[in-house]
Amino acid sequence: MTRRSRTVLAVFGAILALVILHVTGLLLPLEDLIRAGLAPLGIGATSVGSSLSQKFTRDMTAEQCREHAGDLETRLAGVSVDYVRLKALEEENEVLRKTLGYLQKQGYDAVMGRVISRSGVPDRAIVMIDRGTADGLENGMAVIVSDGIFVGKITSIQERTATVTLLSDKQSRVAISKAGQRKLIGLVEGRGNWTAEATLIPQQETLGPNDMLVTSGTEGKIPPNLVVGLVNKVAGQPTDPFKNAAVELMAPLEYVEVVAVLRPQALRPN
Repeated sequence: MTRRSRTVLAVFGAILALVILHVTGLLLPLEDLIRAGLAPLGIGATSVGSSLSQKFTRDMTAEQCREHAGDLETRLAGVSVDYVRLKALEEENEVLRKTLGYLQKQGYDAVMGRVISRSGVPDRAIVMIDRGTADGLENGMAVIVSDGIFVGKITSIQERTATVTLLSDKQSRVAISKAGQRKLIGLVEGRGNWTAEATLIPQQETLGPNDMLVTSGTEGKIPPNLVVGLVNKVAGQPTDPFKNAAVELMAPLEYVEVVAVLRPQALRPN
């Protein structure tokens, strides 16, 4: 018998012996001892595997969360832009509705125009609209918004565009009366920075806070009773021949987008 054959027989015999001992239960104490020795290794391997699995899951979740957050940010930005546009359209439609309602009620003939540019010069408050001589407009015409709120007048005009000098411009002047009266009491002059002041008011003229000022109608192309603003504070000494008053303008001139220009045939008789 060769050495290799003897080795195979020995191994086979050992395996047969172990099987017999296992079946008969004689190896149970040794098997329990081996299991007890290997238990910590099994627990450790299970813990490492569980940790790796959890970490992988967390990493995948974090990556997915970042991707989802990016998608949400993009969608939120789009929704925000849409909301701003919708809000602007709602406000513009509200102004248009009020303006058209006022024009229809008063019977004025007017041309609607949209602001297409604004002055970038400091202390100037002028805008350009997309209407001109081709639409029957002329210099000096009144420009209004909403319920007859006077915002300025046309001071320069071309065939398809016109320049509107707003009330707060330092070169703006308009003759005024107190609401409910048809008497010229002074002027409202622009002071820049979206402010205006009533000037040349006779000292004997009764004027106080919250009095409403309107156009006097003494200017050829500006009808009477267009709302100019409210008196805030009256200034001047009793010995002065005239007094002034700070005026709160009734329209946010810096945000005017759509206007109506009253044409000459719109001027109503006294």
